[in-house]
Amino acid sequence: MVMWYYIVICILSLICCIIFYWKMRPNFHALYPLIFILAFTSHFSYVMLALSENVREALLANKILYIGGCYLQLVGLLLIFSICKIDLPKPVRFLMAAFSTFIYACVLTSGYLPLFYKSVDIETRNGVTVLLKEYGPLHILFYVEIVLYLGATIFALVYGWVKKPNVSRRNLVIGAFMQIFSIFAFFIGRSITKEVEWMALADLVDEIGFLLIMDRIILYRVGDMVSSSLLKEGQFGYISLDLNQKYLSATDAAVRFFPEIAKNRADREIANEELRELFAKWIEEFKSENVSKVHTYRKGEKIYLIHISDLYDGKRRRGYLLEISDDTAHQQHMEGIERYNKNLNEELMAKTKLIQELRKK
Repeated sequence: MVMWYYIVICILSLICCIIFYWKMRPNFHALYPLIFILAFTSHFSYVMLALSENVREALLANKILYIGGCYLQLVGLLLIFSICKIDLPKPVRFLMAAFSTFIYACVLTSGYLPLFYKSVDIETRNGVTVLLKEYGPLHILFYVEIVLYLGATIFALVYGWVKKPNVSRRNLVIGAFMQIFSIFAFFIGRSITKEVEWMALADLVDEIGFLLIMDRIILYRVGDMVSSSLLKEGQFGYISLDLNQKYLSATDAAVRFFPEIAKNRADREIANEELRELFAKWIEEFKSENVSKVHTYRKGEKIYLIHISDLYDGKRRRGYLLEISDDTAHQQHMEGIERYNKNLNEELMAKTKLIQELRKK
């Protein structure tokens, strides 16, 4: 029965991973895949530990299990901070990652040095292998990590609820439930029964919780939503150049507007001489005047508007971004109105001249 507990949770974790990768979008936070990879690694390790036939196998499974144990709380904390729109300084994130890594390095000493575990053995309970451990002096650091990250996560959720009105209350409630269940699993679940590991169920709850959050998280980032919608509709094309005005990349819409761009190679000058000179001229104007203008470019029957801006990687300026939109319909409409007004004026002048001539007679 205990074995099936771990197997079923592992299968459900795999299903969560499949759903995640089916729903994944390019603008999802990079930490989301880590949550599901780490959680599934932990669940699979629980199964391997339960099936171990000797101390060596059990210890190896336990070391793999601690990858999730040491890093899953950290990744979850960073995601909660992101959801609550709290920006952690890079040095703080580095120190947190270094702390988790140091703890995992201590885990790896198991079986070699009496730092994390003084001694290990195995026994069979309810048909599964259980690792018997005598904790070493550095094992307390693992508990410190869990308490610190749980406390920081709870702080972020409360802060987001009180100070961030543009943060989804629904997501905060889901995050709060995940943390409450984790606290229950780690501190209370073991006092109820030690026959199963409650944290395995807590990790699965985290996976389901983040699936629910990520399903709507992009809706609260209007910039990404607008960008995705514009790119999908193909109304705007984008070409990126580096600071030396060498080609970097282009969207499908930009290639459709300018098929010759498709022949370009990254880190090379734009091969088409006309476009290269035009882009260089507009970029020089943008650099000298520090003002972005909208340029009109005619290509056959098509009329394009091109807007130059800086290309940023975070706060660092890395090149130039050319935004291209097909303005043919609007320009033709305006030209039609202009022709109509011109013809109207000509007719009015002709009629005025005729009236004047009739009056003279």
